[in-house]
Amino acid sequence: MTEAATLPFSGVSVKLESPTQAGTFEAPVGLTERSVSFSKETNSVAIPDSVNEDLAPFVARDVVSKSVSIAGKGVMARQSLGRWRAAFEADAPVRTRVTVAGTAAESGGHWEGLFHLTGFEVGAIRGERCTVTVALQSSGPVPFTAAA
Repeated sequence: MTEAATLPFSGVSVKLESPTQAGTFEAPVGLTERSVSFSKETNSVAIPDSVNEDLAPFVARDVVSKSVSIAGKGVMARQSLGRWRAAFEADAPVRTRVTVAGTAAESGGHWEGLFHLTGFEVGAIRGERCTVTVALQSSGPVPFTAAA
């Protein structure tokens, strides 16, 4: 039996492009949970059987659109508050990169594209550290680039 090869928490990261250095990506500090979701919107139509119209038809689906969303939450790090706030206040999307650690043979690489910060929540509970919750939605294609 071969054990599954897995990644540690740091094996998946979310990074925003630096506002001062194009092409340089920085991970906001403090996220203790992060995820990326891929979805397709489809239209469907039932295709009747050409020989026996009384048979239950199968459904055919056509892709209408694709979307990527990123979610994260964790502790509110002071050094990241300004970057999250700037991304939310901007009307233009922010270039964002989601990296999966590893070589190309290990399926490592990154997705990169433009994202709007659509949700930004800062919270606090007495006796605990302040928290942050973020949500980003893609704007345009988000291609995957395999690691070198």
